[in-house]
Amino acid sequence: MYRTGRYADPQSAPRPGLILLDLNLPGTDGREVLRKIKQDETLKLIPVVIFTTSSNPKDIEACYRQGVNSYILKPMDFSRLKHSIQVLIDYWFDTTILPSDVLEPC
Repeated sequence: MYRTGRYADPQSAPRPGLILLDLNLPGTDGREVLRKIKQDETLKLIPVVIFTTSSNPKDIEACYRQGVNSYILKPMDFSRLKHSIQVLIDYWFDTTILPSDVLEPC
């Protein structure tokens, strides 16, 4: 996302149009990743969707306060998980207009 090293060329390594983020990442905290994204001028316009198993009201409120665009509970049942992912894809890629669709590349 920061376009460094071999990812410096925006043509071969464009920034994502949407970030799907789990709060419970191995080795790091998704809350901290969200904070870094939303505080970075070059990244903060990228929509972030939290997709996690945490239904903790404190997590939900904290994420919205930090600028998350949507918070989705990850179902444990495979068929419900598949449905949730399809709804997410349909909404974010077929219905909404994302910043990358209207802004010039950074």
